[in-house]
Amino acid sequence: MTASFALKLDDFEGPLDLLLQLIEKRKLHISKVNIAAVTDDYIAYLSQFEHLPKHETADFLVVASTLMLIKSSSLLPNLNLTTEEETDAAELERRLKLYQYIQEVAQKLKNIYGQNSLYFREPNKNIVPVFVTTPEITTPNLLMAVKTVLQSLPKLELTPQVIVKKIRSLQETIDDLASRIQRAISLKFSEFAPRDKAEKVNVIVSFLGMLELVKQGMIEVEQHTHYADIDMQSTRPGMPRY
Repeated sequence: MTASFALKLDDFEGPLDLLLQLIEKRKLHISKVNIAAVTDDYIAYLSQFEHLPKHETADFLVVASTLMLIKSSSLLPNLNLTTEEETDAAELERRLKLYQYIQEVAQKLKNIYGQNSLYFREPNKNIVPVFVTTPEITTPNLLMAVKTVLQSLPKLELTPQVIVKKIRSLQETIDDLASRIQRAISLKFSEFAPRDKAEKVNVIVSFLGMLELVKQGMIEVEQHTHYADIDMQSTRPGMPRY
C-alpha cells in the first residue's frame, strides 16, 4: 500500500480544508447556497499559486469544477442538471460536512489528550541484550528468508505523467470578455470559449464570466433553441442590434 500525502499551503491543507475555512470565515452553514457563495473566493485564492504539485492539482480542479456547477445552478434556477452533476454537488456537500465533523472531533481529542502523557516509560534497567543463535539460523536459511521477503514486496508501477494546464481566474475571464464585447458588435459564446480547444473547467469559467456581465448589465445574451450557441451583444449606448 502506498502512502498518500496531502498538499499543505499556508493555512489550509487540501481542497476541502480551504473550502471549509472560506465558509467558516463568513460564518455560514454548509449548504449548496452557501457553497456557491464562496466559489469566487475559492478560485481567487487558488489562482495565487501558479505552480501547484501535479499530483495534487487534480483534486483542487475537481472541487473548483463542482463549485462552478453549483454556482451556475444557483444563478440559473431553470438550469436542469444531469443526474451525475446532481450527484457530484451532493457528494461535495456530504464530504465537506464529514470533513468538518472530523475536524471538530480531532480538536476535542487534542484538548483531552494533548495536555497529559498517555503512558510513562519505564526506567532503564541497564539490561544488555544478548543474541542467542539456534540450530535453525543458518546462512542458507537467512538467504531464503530474505529472498522470500523480496519476492513478496509489491512491484513498482509507474503511473502515466499528466500535464495539468493552468486555468484562467474568473476575474481575468470577465475582463477579457468585456474587452472583446466592447470592440465587437456581437460575439458568440463558442467563439470566446471553443469547446474543441478549451478545457472543460475553462468553458465553465467563461460561462460564469458571461453570467456576471449579464448581471452587471454590460451585455445581453440570447439563445434561440436548447443547446444552441449563445449570442452576446454589448448594451453600450449607440451599439447596433442584430
